[in-house]
Amino acid sequence: MEKIGIFGGTFNPIHSGHVMLAKHYLQALDLTRLLVIPTQQPPHKKAVNLAPARLRMQLCELGFADIPKVQVSDMELLRSGKSYTVDTVRLLREQYPQAELFLLVGSDMFLSFQLWKDWQEILKHTTLCTAARNEGELCELKKCAQTLSQYGSVQVFDFPVLSISSTEIREKISRGESCDGLLPPCVYQKILQEKLYLKQEKIKMTNEEYVEVIRRMLKPKRFEHSLNVAQQAVHLAQKYGADEQKAYIAGILHDVCKNLPQSEQLQWMEKSAIILDNNLLEQPPVWHGFAAAEYIRQVLGIEDEDIINAVRYHTVARAGMSKLEQIIYLADLTSKERDYPDAEKMREIVERSLTEGMREALIFAVSNQAAKQLPLCMDTCLAYNEYLKG
Repeated sequence: MEKIGIFGGTFNPIHSGHVMLAKHYLQALDLTRLLVIPTQQPPHKKAVNLAPARLRMQLCELGFADIPKVQVSDMELLRSGKSYTVDTVRLLREQYPQAELFLLVGSDMFLSFQLWKDWQEILKHTTLCTAARNEGELCELKKCAQTLSQYGSVQVFDFPVLSISSTEIREKISRGESCDGLLPPCVYQKILQEKLYLKQEKIKMTNEEYVEVIRRMLKPKRFEHSLNVAQQAVHLAQKYGADEQKAYIAGILHDVCKNLPQSEQLQWMEKSAIILDNNLLEQPPVWHGFAAAEYIRQVLGIEDEDIINAVRYHTVARAGMSKLEQIIYLADLTSKERDYPDAEKMREIVERSLTEGMREALIFAVSNQAAKQLPLCMDTCLAYNEYLKG
């Protein structure tokens, strides 16, 4: 029986980690072939600085050229709209009715798999596979696999994985830094030849204009809080070597939607391509961060994804936070007007270490939710587990 692996993603760009992972899966699963399938438009997030589809496909063809069993497919590029995995699985099941299909996903996607469109149907037709990025993650993946295995076949592998992200590579290229070792040489050469990812994301308004925006949209106490968060964010950016201007903008705008009616916050959230889990939807007090992320993108024209994510996740945190995201999360918790019990202790911890600050902040947040008998959204759970182990 033919054994076919399905390896999808934006591949924006493909990097050496993707290639290494493909080789591991080919050997571990004894695949007949591995289909690498660049997506047109991912359904779970907005793709930032996305290279043209055909160029991404060419980069994949270059990157996998030396692996005979890999075939790069344009089946999702030929479809309009968002690329849903279930549609790809249906098509492959029709084309290969007798084959055994293996769906290869990243660990973050594996942990949120039950939020995918028609996920149970996907499990009916494929074996779901993932690999741990580090030793601490393996236990969590196996626990999730136990739940998913009730609906179909699931495998978790402990491959050595290169800690590389496409976001990191795009940022390095935009700053003119070398990506030697992070990309297959032929892929790197093509990126430089096509001048991909060189455009710097722009900030389109002055600081004074951002202040006037929040002055109009927020109540006086919330306006004062936003000014204080921006001040604390700049301080932490100076201390920990982050971009001070980005810290100011994310800090000043983080609560821009806080005083909107909940119905309007929900409307802004639903304009996002982010998958919203049910526990999040049951907690209106945290909606304003997700709403604000879309508001600043669509109304204020902010294109910098790090600023957008810092605003989006300042209410719930998430695993794999950037330095700016950590700074805004902690600046919101330690701005000078905050007077909750142990506020001063939290400020002292944040002055020592961002990582310690995140750990204590998440322990505080989770304990607070537990005291109120409220569920935790998935992003908070993953963040808590990551920092607790760190």
